Amino acid sequence: MTLKADDLVRLGRDVEVPFSIALDGEPCRISRIFRLLPGRRLTVLGHWRGRDLVVKLFIGAGAERYCARERRGIERLLESGTPTPGLLGEAEAAGSGRALLFDYLPDARPLAAGDADGAMMALRLLARLHELGLVHRDPHLGNFIHSAGKLLVVDGDGVGRLWRRGEAAELKAVAEFLAQHPPASPRWVEKVLTGYADSRGWAADADRLPKAMRLVAAARRRRVRRYLAKTERPCTEFHASASWRRRCLVKRNWRSDAVTLAEAFAQDPEAGLEGAQIIKDGNSATVFRLKLDGSPVVVKRYNIKSPSHRFRRWFKRRALIAWRNGHRLGLLMIPTAAPLALIERRWGPLTGRCYLVMEDKGGLDLGTEALAQGWPPGRLEQVATLFEQLKSAELGHGDTKASNFLIHEGRVHLIDLDALSPRRNPSADVVRFLNNFDGDLCTQAEALFTAQGLL
Repeated sequence: MTLKADDLVRLGRDVEVPFSIALDGEPCRISRIFRLLPGRRLTVLGHWRGRDLVVKLFIGAGAERYCARERRGIERLLESGTPTPGLLGEAEAAGSGRALLFDYLPDARPLAAGDADGAMMALRLLARLHELGLVHRDPHLGNFIHSAGKLLVVDGDGVGRLWRRGEAAELKAVAEFLAQHPPASPRWVEKVLTGYADSRGWAADADRLPKAMRLVAAARRRRVRRYLAKTERPCTEFHASASWRRRCLVKRNWRSDAVTLAEAFAQDPEAGLEGAQIIKDGNSATVFRLKLDGSPVVVKRYNIKSPSHRFRRWFKRRALIAWRNGHRLGLLMIPTAAPLALIERRWGPLTGRCYLVMEDKGGLDLGTEALAQGWPPGRLEQVATLFEQLKSAELGHGDTKASNFLIHEGRVHLIDLDALSPRRNPSADVVRFLNNFDGDLCTQAEALFTAQGLL
């Protein structure tokens, strides 16, 4: 299928590979989409003039302007000596589009979350930019890639002038990068921040770490706020449809036909739940385990107990809160059962019964495991790390009973996120957790949490 830039604008997020597009009048076959900003930009793997290359396609209104801005940013990276994939040239895309052509690095992999050594390498590259009065305004981990033993910076569109110079402005830019990693203890932040300070030749300053922690927390809150807004609107990652009687939100990368499958389930959820295993039968919520077209899932149905309960649900939408919190933890890389779809029965703006579809993380909870065999090696450390992440992210769970910690593939996953909130006290979660256990189980947990500064 041969498309033009105008076709890509019209198709939006529904563009599918393979397809071809003419670059400077010659066909370029597109076999993979790396990133997609519907109606504006695609980064793809193409084959053109006998070689594989990465093609950054700019489409729609402003294609010329965005292409020029991307090229200007790449040139700044090159002028500063910052490693970046080679820019091979620029081409005209058929149908009022522009394209930049880059070297294809088949071994490229993004910077790993929480990798202190990789983070310090990235910060040294950012230090070089900051020293020259430049900044990367979109320092997410996918814009730092490992290839052939080197770390490279991509996405020239985010490279611009650092209009304010000095430690305060540069520390804020560093915080934006650190906020892309999972919430971490001050020890981790101090380790990578020291590497950046040494690169800049900054003198030791006892106030720098507390200031950086505050800036990282603020940057993380902004990042989470922007991401959660995406979970409820149509975009590359999420599907959203709404009518007077129903709203359906779907995480697209759950499976290739996720949208079709979720929309079919949304037509009659009760029929889809017939014969499903009930794993929790409460008044306000019923939890089912089942398979949707072969995919194991857990569905939490939010029941309506009475007219007054329905009225309260109009203002406190627990299913939507759980959907947001699941994606909040997913973005922060805190293990949980990822929400896959949310179906809300509605009457206009008023919600009724809701269904939250989640990953199935099995039925083994932390309390059952601990009572059967004590604490397995490393398990308490996993729990302590999880509590540290919640504390760094300024989040409180609100119901840390042992059954809300599931063991899946050797890792602890936190579930039941209806009450998780920034307004809760994270320290109270640790105390509530300890109340689940007696004797040596409690003593061992308390000793570790105290050593980690959680109590």
